[in-house]
Amino acid sequence: METSTKKLKLELINWYKNNKRSFPWRKTTNPWQILLIETLAQQTQLERANKYFKKFSEEFPSPKSMANSSLKIILQMWSGLGYNNRARRLYEASKIIEKKGFNQIYPNFDVLPGVGPYTKNAILSFAYGEKVLAIDTNIERIIQRYFGLNNTKDFFKENSKYFLHKVDSRDINQAFMDFGSSICKSSKPRCDICPIESDCSKYFSNYKSSGEKFKGSNREVRGKIIKLLINEGHISNQRLFEEIDEDSEKVKKALEGLKKDKLIKFKKNNIIEIN
Repeated sequence: METSTKKLKLELINWYKNNKRSFPWRKTTNPWQILLIETLAQQTQLERANKYFKKFSEEFPSPKSMANSSLKIILQMWSGLGYNNRARRLYEASKIIEKKGFNQIYPNFDVLPGVGPYTKNAILSFAYGEKVLAIDTNIERIIQRYFGLNNTKDFFKENSKYFLHKVDSRDINQAFMDFGSSICKSSKPRCDICPIESDCSKYFSNYKSSGEKFKGSNREVRGKIIKLLINEGHISNQRLFEEIDEDSEKVKKALEGLKKDKLIKFKKNNIIEIN
């Protein structure tokens, strides 16, 4: 397994040298910019996230600038990205970072709202040069297919060190990201031009996402409510139901979720506004 792992690493690094994508944040070691792009890119294509990164990094060049802003302004800038919880968590994280600073939080970045194992390791790798793998769906998919594995957890425990030996963790992590996005894609993988095809087990799981369709989904209704509140500032409960052209039960469910997630609040006289 060690030999196969090292061979895969070398093939990916060589491919990456000639095919890596160019983004403004790819060379930065600024942990705030890394947190920004990683939050924006969750469940979003990098090219799309990059457009938002440009305006967010200009508007909020530091955690302090975001901490001194408001959730309403951040949600307004976030419009179109979806999953508004990410915006709220980023806002909350900025307040913590403003008080403590990244170096005081280091290396336990997963104490920040919205930061899980992947984002924590992305910050450690890209901002601090730590020898860690930022394990996302791309790297898991590549390893699963290449080695013919159902579960990759034990594999990474035993083999991460081989991927990180004598290589910049930034390079190997970004190589996996770019390779998974352009060659070993989740659907319609480009096996015909894959440089590791001859050694690949070509193990394709039959798993299909059970995620709900966006049209008419709870996520779409939540987005409509947030957009309405951004435009209106505040609105009565009755008028909100009149404005949102969806089944009333769906609207109730969305409102309950938004309140639970602290994105909106209910004031006196059934007035609703962004928290």
